[in-house]
Amino acid sequence: MLGDVDTSEVTAIIAVDGGYTETYVREEYPSASIAFFTFGPLLFELADLRALDDRRFIAPEDLARLKNIERYTLVLPLKGIRQEDEESLSGTIRRTIYEFFTRERADGDVLMTSLRWFLFRRWRPEEDYGSQTVERCPSGCGYGALHFRFSEPTEKVCPQCAAPVYLTDVFRLHERVDEEMGAGGIVAYVMTMLEQLVLVHVIHNIIERIRPSLMRNIFFIKDGPLAFFGLVAPLYRPMRELVEHLVSEPGGDAGPTLRLAGLEKSGSFVEHAAEIQDRLQPGSFLIVGDAYIRRHIVPGVASSAYGQNTYYGQKVLFRAPGGEMHVVTIPGRSYRAEPEASDLPHLDEALTLIGELRCSMYDNALIPVALANKLVSLSDFPSQRILTAFAREGVQ
Repeated sequence: MLGDVDTSEVTAIIAVDGGYTETYVREEYPSASIAFFTFGPLLFELADLRALDDRRFIAPEDLARLKNIERYTLVLPLKGIRQEDEESLSGTIRRTIYEFFTRERADGDVLMTSLRWFLFRRWRPEEDYGSQTVERCPSGCGYGALHFRFSEPTEKVCPQCAAPVYLTDVFRLHERVDEEMGAGGIVAYVMTMLEQLVLVHVIHNIIERIRPSLMRNIFFIKDGPLAFFGLVAPLYRPMRELVEHLVSEPGGDAGPTLRLAGLEKSGSFVEHAAEIQDRLQPGSFLIVGDAYIRRHIVPGVASSAYGQNTYYGQKVLFRAPGGEMHVVTIPGRSYRAEPEASDLPHLDEALTLIGELRCSMYDNALIPVALANKLVSLSDFPSQRILTAFAREGVQ
């Protein structure tokens, strides 16, 4: 049960969300399709949100202060499309993703800088940051393995076929691309991966370019669980190491820490939370471990704890003081099969803030997630019709 919790150190919220839509470039045979992704972090000051409670009427400029979002967009071919200088759909997708990460944006913002910091664990004091391996040449010549080190370029040439190999090939997305059937199977993986790597990008910029201690004033919220699934599941390893490093508070009170929560809106955990809602008192929470999950939510027996190879946070079922139920993932000092409250730093603060940030846009919604979802929604920005017209005009 939550008591009086001091959340005064947190002054800002950063919520990360994304969305995508698929559209046909050509519907007749042979069909061709493309996917539009838009995602990004939404930042607002808690003081601005709390000030709205004191107003009888809310002016547009008041709400505008809550809509400070940095939007990222990616256009990815899915079927029947390739760049003129690429020999395959797979090669086009690989190059498109690599160029997305290496593209320079405003103020010298380059996602590849943060990706390298993340993959090579540059937050650690060690001088040797290891290597990243592409198990075999993505162009299909059979050569392998190809290794990338932090001091080396992010693009190499395969020694056997001379085709380019990118650092982003460690995502292994090309393994799920079929030249005839297309790449529809990677869309969900791309979306969840990009959302979380943008979160890494924000953390990296705060620590390396702004001020590490600023991390103590921010509560990060991600739409969805704190996990990587499918082809990109191995990314949980550096992510788990990063969050465990930050929650250990390197540098003490003057250094960074991490307040982060993943919020789920659907799935088996949300359905279970709805079933037990009446058994939890408002303001109380239940940390669920492997035994509980295997018995009540995901039945079965496994050789490892639930989420051991995908998650970088622990599951918490929380009934807010207002009665809303939330399925929350919160990072701990280490990933445990049966976690306790003492294993999750900032647990009480995170849950208290979640209870404060409720809204009525949909069941158990939070203002940051609802706003971020609205601002990156491709049904609103721009419309499906405009996207289709753009795709057909821009792709030959």
